[in-house]
Amino acid sequence: MKKRVITVVVVIVLLVGASVASIIYMKLGKNDGSKTAYIYRDNELLRTVSLDDVKNPYTFRIEYGDGEYNDILVENGKIRIADASCPDKLCVNMGYISEPLMPITCLPNHLVIRIVNDGEESPSLDGVVY
Repeated sequence: MKKRVITVVVVIVLLVGASVASIIYMKLGKNDGSKTAYIYRDNELLRTVSLDDVKNPYTFRIEYGDGEYNDILVENGKIRIADASCPDKLCVNMGYISEPLMPITCLPNHLVIRIVNDGEESPSLDGVVY
């Protein structure tokens, strides 16, 4: 009986240790590389923004005809639409993005902001679905 309890404890300790080691490996071994935000309107690339090493947050405005605009806020490693001329402001409420999994879209202004890591052709899904 005592030998069986020791075996169960050893198996549990090994499983916990392997789980902790794999989590540490994924966190430390993950190389995000450089992140670049691509800003498109009607599939035309308007601007690229490097999200690495942004020391001071800054805002810039993208203006279109007829008073349409999007104010873009860039911080270190993340980007968002701070203000927009669209009526629903859904793009403003999307908040920051810092990974290539989900872009920011402003449908009324036909604007899309997408993040790409290290020159990838397209963002890759890694088991996470929004």
